Amino acid sequence: LLDETDNVRFPSLFRVLTEETISINKPVFRIGKERSYVDYFIGDNTAISRGHAVITATENGTFYIEDTNSKNHTYVNNQMIQSGVKVEISSGTKIRLANEDFDFVLR
Repeated sequence: LLDETDNVRFPSLFRVLTEETISINKPVFRIGKERSYVDYFIGDNTAISRGHAVITATENGTFYIEDTNSKNHTYVNNQMIQSGVKVEISSGTKIRLANEDFDFVLR
């Protein structure tokens, strides 16, 4: 995401249910259950929307999550976020997609 002169930080999501670490390896990272559309596919949770949320990175290393009009909402640190509004996230942010918990981690 950043060039070698910058402090390169690698974001990931930790999926609490499966204890899986998901590398966020693109500047626009889509999460949902439409396999052909998303970068991280969640096929084992019916509450997750086809295109549930997007995590975006900016050039200066800031990250945002945006709910993409999901049916069961996206929460940041237990606060429901409005669909279509980018909310800044940082290392340690708790994210819930519908009823599924994730931790956002920057290493």
